[in-house]
Amino acid sequence: MNLSRTIMKDTLSKEIEKLNTSEKLLLVESLWDSIASEPEDVPLPEHHKTILDERLKTLDEDREKGEPWSEFRKNYL
Repeated sequence: MNLSRTIMKDTLSKEIEKLNTSEKLLLVESLWDSIASEPEDVPLPEHHKTILDERLKTLDEDREKGEPWSEFRKNYL
């Protein structure tokens, strides 16, 4: 990390420490929204790919183990 990044990180850390919990949560939400607005820039970790591959294999072997997206969405989102 170069000097300017180190200084910026230290400055940000000090400013963040001044925030109360509600303000910190708003900051985190804002950062997440910024990241989520461009999901193609967020790489999928290999272990997530492995889990997805395993689940797809299980679904291919027995379709009864899955559920329609509409049902999943209604139950979990």
